[in-house]
Amino acid sequence: MKQLYEDLWISTPEFPPGETDPELMMHGFLLKLSRGNVLISRVENVGDHNIIGDLGGIFRHYLTHWHEAGPGARLLQQRFDSALYCHNRALGPVSVWAEADDTFNQAEVHCGSLHVVPTPGHTPGSTTYLYASPYGKTYLFVGDTISLSHDRWITVLVPESNEADLKKTLEFYRALRPDVVLMGTTKGHLSWQEVTMREWLALLDEAENSPLDLRQRPGH
Repeated sequence: MKQLYEDLWISTPEFPPGETDPELMMHGFLLKLSRGNVLISRVENVGDHNIIGDLGGIFRHYLTHWHEAGPGARLLQQRFDSALYCHNRALGPVSVWAEADDTFNQAEVHCGSLHVVPTPGHTPGSTTYLYASPYGKTYLFVGDTISLSHDRWITVLVPESNEADLKKTLEFYRALRPDVVLMGTTKGHLSWQEVTMREWLALLDEAENSPLDLRQRPGH
């Protein structure tokens, strides 16, 4: 894992097996809260699990959507006795890999400072996490709702996507003011980007106008 900020780490790039695109990368993020460490998104690399242990372990693991579930989720639960959280509409497919300890279906504040916000569109259970760090930056964990494909901002449509919901989510994003956008999956690019307000609004425009439609591709 690599430290990005005083309280935030990013995992080793993961190239998921079975993907036909060799440039597709997935990442997870370790966030230090006052109550302890939480993990957001997917971390399958056992070496990263060891580093998480060195950093004090985790007490919660949050998924942004069910595509992030994998064998590592259960390994993390067992190793750190951590609680796995996901949206209730992601529970079925997540349960194939690990048993969720709790779910949500509306906006909530967890641990006193982590904002959990359902943002459907990419999947019915897609969720965004917002955190204002005491070190001065606001982090926005968007999962795959928006992503970078090299230097182009995109949205990603899969068979379970809902374009009307995705449009509403992007409108909701316009009211937010993140300093750092953190993505679960990207192509040919690191999974985080610092933004100004003007850059944030511009990238949302670009993403909305640049959908990557995977709905007709084999394996999706």
